[in-house]
Amino acid sequence: MNRSKALYIALAISSLVFAFSWLPVPRLFDVACILLILLFVPATLAPGNHELRKDPLIILGMCFFLYTVISIIWHRLTLPDNFPPTTSDRRFLRVLYFIAIAYAIARSGWLTAWRLLAVAFMGLVAYLTMNFNQAEWVGAWHGARADFGIHNAQHTGIVFSTCALALSVFTPRFYVWIRLAPKLAAFLGLSLWAGAWFFSVWGVFVAQTRAVWLGLCVTLLVLPAILGLAYLLRGRPQLSVRKPLLAGIASVGLLALLVSSLDIPALINERLESEKVTWESLRQAATHEERDLSSIEIRVASWSAAVGWIMEKPFMGWGGRGSRPLIRSSDLFSDAFKKQFNHLHNSYLQTLVEIGLLGAMFIVVLMALIGHATIKAYRQHRMPLDVFLFAWVFFIFWLVVSCFESYIIYPTGTYVIAIVTGFFYSYCLRQKTDPA
Repeated sequence: MNRSKALYIALAISSLVFAFSWLPVPRLFDVACILLILLFVPATLAPGNHELRKDPLIILGMCFFLYTVISIIWHRLTLPDNFPPTTSDRRFLRVLYFIAIAYAIARSGWLTAWRLLAVAFMGLVAYLTMNFNQAEWVGAWHGARADFGIHNAQHTGIVFSTCALALSVFTPRFYVWIRLAPKLAAFLGLSLWAGAWFFSVWGVFVAQTRAVWLGLCVTLLVLPAILGLAYLLRGRPQLSVRKPLLAGIASVGLLALLVSSLDIPALINERLESEKVTWESLRQAATHEERDLSSIEIRVASWSAAVGWIMEKPFMGWGGRGSRPLIRSSDLFSDAFKKQFNHLHNSYLQTLVEIGLLGAMFIVVLMALIGHATIKAYRQHRMPLDVFLFAWVFFIFWLVVSCFESYIIYPTGTYVIAIVTGFFYSYCLRQKTDPA
């Protein structure tokens, strides 16, 4: 076995450990994060891997790394002493993990994109099994808000929503996989798939995260435009209407069962009416005239303060975790607010405050390059239609929910972005058309 092959095998194993261990074994997850870097960087720099160094995403990642080093030095020289160590700037480099995972899939003979998703879902199931709390599950079934220990309900909603989107989009593909299986195996497979879908959608509702519901609604509204884009890029897909129709009917039936079991309309209505806000209360929150704030007003107050901080240091920001001392030293917030919150409830503002316009530019260009690569791969028949659809519905969903929480600085954002983007970017790295 040559060194390059051994390196990619180790990278594939690290990717699987990364996918499985985030929730059930967090310390192992941290080790996997380090291994992804330690294994992929030498692979990129190896003399025989010229094509890796030609990848625009890898080139951009190297530039982003250099910018991060410069920003760490700059922040160390310019920031007040009460700010945390400026090496925290490097946490924004976590958005690049997906590149290593995608190449591990593309260069591995046994790690596939589908196995990565399966292992990730197994990790979620393992975590929920290991941390099963009967009282919380019973309460969730009866309408209580639950987070199952996944940081908080906002992060729980993200995890279950991502699972629900994937299971929904890939249902026709799963049907194709099992239709030639023996009847008993096919029945068991469909039952497990339907159960996983039902469970994921249930998790979306019991997390009771309004931003997640909004993100899913926007995604559904934009879906016709994504289908139109797919048609413009490659013409009418040669698919049987019967399979999606059957999947849609089954989904509607399961949704009806879920709605009747949980009285979901009442749950949604209660959650939406749990906060009474007016334009005047939002104005007072934005101008910091009111200190007793609701959930929505807390976000408005954070965003209003963030704009001022961005204007003070627009280009390179206040350094990683800079929002924490800014909040604690500000006269705009109450002591209770300062004790409870140290971030800005918005991934975009969080990025601008901590690494500035220059740092944010790298992330924006990264998203543009991924989008271009996805369109190119789909047009060249290297990416299947359902993978293309999933990539774009997830992207729209993530754009919306990131407006209401700083997911980019939490392991939730690190993990979900790495798994989903690594999954579909691996198709962009394919060299030959795969009829499947």
